[in-house]
Amino acid sequence: MIKDLYSLTDNMILQKIGEFVRRQRLNRNTSQKDLANAAGVSISSVAALERGESVSLKTLIPLLRTLGELHMLAEFLKEPEISPIAYAMQLENKKLRKRASSIKNNNDKTESEW
Repeated sequence: MIKDLYSLTDNMILQKIGEFVRRQRLNRNTSQKDLANAAGVSISSVAALERGESVSLKTLIPLLRTLGELHMLAEFLKEPEISPIAYAMQLENKKLRKRASSIKNNNDKTESEW
């Protein structure tokens, strides 16, 4: 299933998300207006999402919460697994990396005067 996601375009994924929200709403026998009011978003946002149009996360999250489907975002909230090296560094109270190192261009090497 995950590999299938990579074969879809962004618009196709938006369409699938919209279909999911519509299916969940209809399974609960709820109108777009009632869902929008319960979630605190506009009816046009619900309709746009169900048509597969782009909406903000600030719209999607309350809709999923209202539908009882917030767990769909659980992967985003997972704590990163710590590597053995990072764990050992924590035990030694060393600083952990907070950003990636920059890529150095080897073509910029200047000759040494030695």
